[in-house]
Amino acid sequence: MTNTYLLEVLKAFQPKERQEMASFLLSDHYNRGKNAQEIVRLYKTIVETAPDFSEELLNKDSVCAKVFSEPDVIPGRLEKVISDLNKLLRTFALTRQYFAENNEEQQQIDWAKWLRTNGIAEPAQKTILKLKNKKESVEAESMDQYRTGWLISEEEHLWELTHNQVKGDLNIPNLIYRLDLFYHNYRTELGNRYLLQQKAAQLPDKDFSETEANSFLSDSILLQISKKIYDVLKNGLPSVEETQGLMVLLRRYESTLSFQALDHFYAYLRNFCTFLINGGHLDFIPVLHQTNKDNLEREYFFINGKLPPHAYLNMVQISIRAKDHEWAKEFTERYKSQIVDGDEGRFFYRLNMAYCLFAEGNFDEALNQMPEAPSTAHYHRMVRRLEIKIYYEMRSDLLLYKMDAFRKFLVRTATKTIAANLRTMDLNLLNILMQLTQTPMKDKVRSARLVTRIEGKKLLTDRAWLLEKARERG
Repeated sequence: MTNTYLLEVLKAFQPKERQEMASFLLSDHYNRGKNAQEIVRLYKTIVETAPDFSEELLNKDSVCAKVFSEPDVIPGRLEKVISDLNKLLRTFALTRQYFAENNEEQQQIDWAKWLRTNGIAEPAQKTILKLKNKKESVEAESMDQYRTGWLISEEEHLWELTHNQVKGDLNIPNLIYRLDLFYHNYRTELGNRYLLQQKAAQLPDKDFSETEANSFLSDSILLQISKKIYDVLKNGLPSVEETQGLMVLLRRYESTLSFQALDHFYAYLRNFCTFLINGGHLDFIPVLHQTNKDNLEREYFFINGKLPPHAYLNMVQISIRAKDHEWAKEFTERYKSQIVDGDEGRFFYRLNMAYCLFAEGNFDEALNQMPEAPSTAHYHRMVRRLEIKIYYEMRSDLLLYKMDAFRKFLVRTATKTIAANLRTMDLNLLNILMQLTQTPMKDKVRSARLVTRIEGKKLLTDRAWLLEKARERG
């Protein structure tokens, strides 16, 4: 067995590493199969012949006699023990390499990732901040410096994306900057290596100047779809045709795209549908609801088995607008304990239940379920909109006061945290609602005028509900 791959690896080990490997094999965390003892004996038998590893001492009969206690060995058993030892040698070598001092930065990034994906928010942020401050204190430039800067920035972006409260830029501009720094440095260095090699070897001329992404479209379905999404968003909001086109693309290439890619692209498709619904294409409500249900079944929404809060809320809102009230309630109950970072104070559960009760016409119960409006602008808007709709349905004297308070919030406070189009949608809701309160019942002319006005608004929150209330006035 002197010409085996196992011996090649062991010969590459330093004496200290061989000693550490012996201790490693005694750990039942790694070496816990049915051949655990035989693996230890085989390793000891081989190492005792170092550094020469002579063929005479490592002949098969001699090795079998030392490794196995029974005289008759099943054919192939030694080969199986050798294979198991090979795997453990690989695990040991990779573990030692990963936990080396010179790989500490990568360990910290991976640790921050583990903390983030397991919902341990504050330590995750502190780990990245500490690493970031350490990197910024190093003035010397290097390729590793640029690579690590990109990875740190990516982890910051993923943390903000996981806890997206619809404010800020999600660290995307900085991430793109860091990626470009690393990309251009590394790409130029690879070009230099090729040109240097070309001076000694017979290699064809290559143009390594910057290339457009379009040059790679024919080679990558992933890039084709990403580019299509980018072009649509760059030109404004998606049209019906563009949304349907994306849907067709995903179905056509479903078998050739990975789970992660489909998860990623379906998130864009759901956003496209939301844009269309907010723009008045209410026929996309059932399309989005069915897409949500399909994506939930495929587990596209989940992060380590848990749902982001915005997904937990959005799916209930869409199912209610699709008139699937029973599904909304079942979903709310089923996933109430599976929310990323938990649901302290049961804010998300109570808000979903308030939506469900409102949709059923149980306005008093819905109001009792309403959680306190948080300081986070996105969720604050959701609570205030539902609260105002409840007070409208109850014909409450508090309606105008609540509307005025919400308007002041949008005009004075939300300007720094909420996108202009979203503020416009909410302000238009308040304007139409005010007109509704001033329109007497059975006034068909004013009712029809309101319906036309609602249908003509490009940006409007709760359009379907407002249309229903306007028609009731006629």
